[in-house]
Amino acid sequence: MRETEITVQVFNDYNEIDEILKRKGFEMVENYQLNDWYFSKFDNVLNLSYTDLINNSFLVRYIIDECPKIQLCYKKKELDKFGNVLLEEKVKSELTKLENAIKIFDLAGLNNYCKVENNSYVYKKENIEFVVQIIKNLGIFIEYEEDESMKDMLPDQKFSYMVNITKNLGLKLGNDFSCKKVFMLLHKK
Repeated sequence: MRETEITVQVFNDYNEIDEILKRKGFEMVENYQLNDWYFSKFDNVLNLSYTDLINNSFLVRYIIDECPKIQLCYKKKELDKFGNVLLEEKVKSELTKLENAIKIFDLAGLNNYCKVENNSYVYKKENIEFVVQIIKNLGIFIEYEEDESMKDMLPDQKFSYMVNITKNLGLKLGNDFSCKKVFMLLHKK
């Protein structure tokens, strides 16, 4: 399934975000942890553009919640001329052993170039659902994926619509509504 999403950095601390969202009528409905190990066939990923990096990468994802899951994921992203992610297609397959999956890719000589550790808190109000993500060694982000109410909009209309809703939350937001967290972490090192 191809969908539009935005991801923006938030400069409030988590307690302020929680308080502001609850004041706006949102309820925290779920929390979980994601650990993602990114792999590529390329050794020197620092010289790749984001598009080349993500199109030549996959990840092993460990979802820690009431029912932990391990997945192999590939994300195909379509960007506009400004680098905003207008469409993303995710392909996932369940795995049974985290350690074995990582070991197989390491033994195959693939480059495990980044690990993203993410504590996620899902907030919902009517049909709007945000995920507040606390990314270890990076910061706090809001990810907002399209919902059924946007199905008849064009991708750039969805993107603008979601940006406007997010800007109206009253949070201290960054200017990039298409943050690429793995790329940010990779270049922070």
